[in-house]
Amino acid sequence: MKRFSLISVIILIFMISNASAHSLWINCFESHVHKPGHAMVSLGWGHLLPLDDILNSARETIAIERFELFDPAMNKSALRLPISEVAKPLESTINVDIVAADLATQKISLKENSAPGVYQLGTATVPAFYTQYIDKKGRKRLKMKACDEIEDIGTVLVSVKYQAFSKSFMTLKVWKEPQALGHSLEIIPRTDLSNLHVGDLVVVDVLVNGKPLSSSAKRKEYLTAASTIFGQADKFALFSKIQAGKAQFRVQSPGQWIISLSHKEDVTQDGALKDLYGKTNQVYNAASLTFSVK
Repeated sequence: MKRFSLISVIILIFMISNASAHSLWINCFESHVHKPGHAMVSLGWGHLLPLDDILNSARETIAIERFELFDPAMNKSALRLPISEVAKPLESTINVDIVAADLATQKISLKENSAPGVYQLGTATVPAFYTQYIDKKGRKRLKMKACDEIEDIGTVLVSVKYQAFSKSFMTLKVWKEPQALGHSLEIIPRTDLSNLHVGDLVVVDVLVNGKPLSSSAKRKEYLTAASTIFGQADKFALFSKIQAGKAQFRVQSPGQWIISLSHKEDVTQDGALKDLYGKTNQVYNAASLTFSVK
């Protein structure tokens, strides 16, 4: 029953707007009190910035495949990954369960000779397959496997692959437009995120498999934006239609902001995702980007 509940939640994530779906994001809080500065970073999971739930919650668990730092020259450093095993209470009473939280919190310290520019933080979850099917004996079954890994599969009811990607930034002295990290679904800012103020216009590129994503007559693609004090607590968000791989909005409040989207693609024998043909019928990706407004 617990596994069925998990798949139900995951499927619902794709059917409802990002404003209310479980999301993954990166917290990056810069401090330049002591030069050249440092950043405290962690991963967020849930609904409300900056902290909502732990990634290895017994109710909804998501595993991180990679968490990385890219310097201005795109040299990559691996960051510490959070524990992925399902968390067990340190103590349980009639009223509460007390659980240790591992959000991959760590400090990134700049150096006197650190290269000026934009340092990108990127993370990706472990790709997950979910298949609901009728087995060869006529029973409805559910497994967290690709179709070609299930021996008793008969009729496929639902088959999806899911992966989430997140990004954030820290800036030393000068902002430069960041390069793509190669995520399957990626948001790339074209506005200086290091010096944003209320009312500023934020413009981003949106790429799917390295190509501009755009709305069509068949599917409307939207990016959502909200902050710690604008939208999230009241369960609404700004929406921006994605056209020719671009979206934009004006930030409405100071504080931490998150922009995010999800995207669905069908797997076909001769399409862009033909390598997944026979493994799954659809691919769902999610992406988020966080930044701060003064």
